[in-house]
Amino acid sequence: MRAAPVASALAVVLLAGGGAASGGGAASGSFAFGTAGGNVVPRHVTISATGRVVERGLRTKTIDVAAVHGLLTLATAERFFSLPKRIECAGTLPDVAALYVTVRTPARTRTVTVHGSCNRRFAELYAVLSAVATIGR
Repeated sequence: MRAAPVASALAVVLLAGGGAASGGGAASGSFAFGTAGGNVVPRHVTISATGRVVERGLRTKTIDVAAVHGLLTLATAERFFSLPKRIECAGTLPDVAALYVTVRTPARTRTVTVHGSCNRRFAELYAVLSAVATIGR
């Protein structure tokens, strides 16, 4: 994954939301992402339409609703809903955890799981979701 596109996408998301928590309103979608399988502790993070971030029920924070809109814009730009539901990357060992992202909108829900690191569009969305969920912790 290239650092510059991820940094650019993260900047767009944060600028959309000012990078700060706020109340009021809700975006038109939500996210869940994390890891499953392999030899690592599973990770499960949700970002609600109102901006509430919850990681495995243990850590919570709130991001700006405009940032959630920015994440939805990024998912659309990366053509997330056209990705295959499962992507198996050649040469990935079976004990490597898979990454997954679920995007929910009023019109559709899609979960994509990737075992390995061969899909740039998925990797960029996952990296930005992970960065947004950990900023300011």
